[in-house]
Amino acid sequence: MERVLDSLYPHSPLHETNCKGNTVLHIAASLGYLDVSELLITRAIDQEAEVKRLLLKAQNEEKNTALHLAVKHGHYDIVDLLIRKEPGLTSITNTAGESPLFLAVDRRFLKIALRILETPECSDGGRNNMNVLHAAVICEKINFVRDILIRFPNAILKADDFGRTPLHYAAYFASLEVVNLFLENNNISLAYKLDKQGMSALHISAKKGHYDVMSAILQKFPFTCELLDNKGRTALHHAVESGSTNAVKILLSSVAFQDLINEQENDEGNTAMHLAAIKRRYKVLILLAGDRRVAKSATNKEGKTTADIIQLDNKQPTWFEIMELWRINIKQEVERQITEEQFADQNEGHVKESQRIEAAAKVQGGTGAANNIVDLNKELKKYNFLVMTLITTVTFAAAFQVPGGYDDHGKLPH
Repeated sequence: MERVLDSLYPHSPLHETNCKGNTVLHIAASLGYLDVSELLITRAIDQEAEVKRLLLKAQNEEKNTALHLAVKHGHYDIVDLLIRKEPGLTSITNTAGESPLFLAVDRRFLKIALRILETPECSDGGRNNMNVLHAAVICEKINFVRDILIRFPNAILKADDFGRTPLHYAAYFASLEVVNLFLENNNISLAYKLDKQGMSALHISAKKGHYDVMSAILQKFPFTCELLDNKGRTALHHAVESGSTNAVKILLSSVAFQDLINEQENDEGNTAMHLAAIKRRYKVLILLAGDRRVAKSATNKEGKTTADIIQLDNKQPTWFEIMELWRINIKQEVERQITEEQFADQNEGHVKESQRIEAAAKVQGGTGAANNIVDLNKELKKYNFLVMTLITTVTFAAAFQVPGGYDDHGKLPH
């Protein structure tokens, strides 16, 4: 390289480009050739200032500088060299809007990112109008998110081309620590911010079934559960779609959500219970059917109830599967309430020895006499048997229906 440069002197080929707009420094930086990069920069500095500017700040057809390419390929030594020689390179973005800092975080080269953050000025821009905080959230590195937030405090409110803020991404990736960090200072405007589909962070966490994130958001801002997306769906619709019973329970237990439990979406007019049947989320369906506040006979825009949807579903579960789900659900609820009653009695000092034996047997996973102490039939009378009526009736009907069905006069066709 030295011999070639010497032989061409005083003509400098340093700023010449190939068909992709790359200078020789672009290529050396992308390949990680530190010695060659140092030589090229030294020769440029030895020449007039214009040549140095053309070399260090030169952009190829995609508007990438040598720094962009060094970052993309994770060459820390070359990144350090280029920044020392020209700190202003950290402020340049390429055609996609990506800054060197964004690329470093996006590709999880956090050592390089920290080096770039040492410069007095650097861009936080990224593709699709994202910023570096979006990328940091996706990396799920809480300490690094804090560093970025300190350097770019306004980045938390900026939305990308899809209308999503960093909080939306934190909710999507179930980054509970990040969600709590973002909501620390009662940042109400952030919690209510909707993306272009009308989805809040609560909607997104519900759709993914991230009930811990949902709980964190509702604890700070309970009335975010009243938000509807562009399709008129509540967070409950999305929680049902996820199939997460825990996500559904959180919303059902929210005082602020009580008036929206039977809310119907815009397009089909489906309630959350309709959606549970359509998506075959049978555990969620049983949970909803056992809630007195849920309108079981509600009809959608096609005039169908939940029972109609189940009966018309060719892929509906067998009667045995439905009964098994129902049995497990009720048994768990019975055991939970019995355990609560036992603890209450213990606190009052009125626990019988037989109850202590039973509790110990359950903890140890034991079976036998201890499990027979509880009269399940008696306890089951406390619960709503609408699940039985709603689901098992239609599955029984479907199971015993003769293929082909009946004609208009109630007779079997020939």
